[in-house]
Amino acid sequence: MRLPRTVALASLPATLVLLLTGCDSAPPAKQTPAARAASSPAPDSGPPTGAAATSLWSLIDSGGKTIKTLPDDDPDVTAVRKAVALHSAVTDNRDFRSVTASVRNEFDFYTSAFAERLRAQDYASRSTAFFRTNKLATRQKNTAWYRSTVYQDRTTAKVEMDTVIEFTAGDPGYLKKGGFTTNVPYTQHRSVDLVKEKGRWMITGIKKSPLSKPAERPAGP
Repeated sequence: MRLPRTVALASLPATLVLLLTGCDSAPPAKQTPAARAASSPAPDSGPPTGAAATSLWSLIDSGGKTIKTLPDDDPDVTAVRKAVALHSAVTDNRDFRSVTASVRNEFDFYTSAFAERLRAQDYASRSTAFFRTNKLATRQKNTAWYRSTVYQDRTTAKVEMDTVIEFTAGDPGYLKKGGFTTNVPYTQHRSVDLVKEKGRWMITGIKKSPLSKPAERPAGP
């Protein structure tokens, strides 16, 4: 079931979107047909419906057309999901007291090109300073998977997913300024691009929506 993302936090600091989970990827100057197909927006990134409800995963051609659906136990589907899930666990379970090691471990999931782009933006130092300065700690509560694709040569993939996190600690002044409350779930949608290098799926870029929280329920009578 798709998690609600109806209330965006207008006051969310841009640096928080950037530093909680990594930088958005910039498209390379030149892309192969495989990369273009896997990096293009999915026509329907929501939950599966109708006959397609048996699988979230599709094998696509160079034009983005679905060749066939892939079962959850397909080797590449299993490997891609594992890579994204482990990366999300590292970036979403983060504490200012151990953020240095956490950020270092995060880079294990990136291609050398993506890691270099992050280093050029001083991502590691900024992330570490950001969490330490604001005494932040976050915890992953849930993930939700949406329609995702593997390119037909099985070297490129694109994953659509939501992650749900809570702030478990933070400087009160900073949390108030950002409009956050501890122990309240916030959802972020992510589009994750991956390539297979030497048999291992690696992340080439991530695009993220702003954090949001569930819509408030109407007050009872």
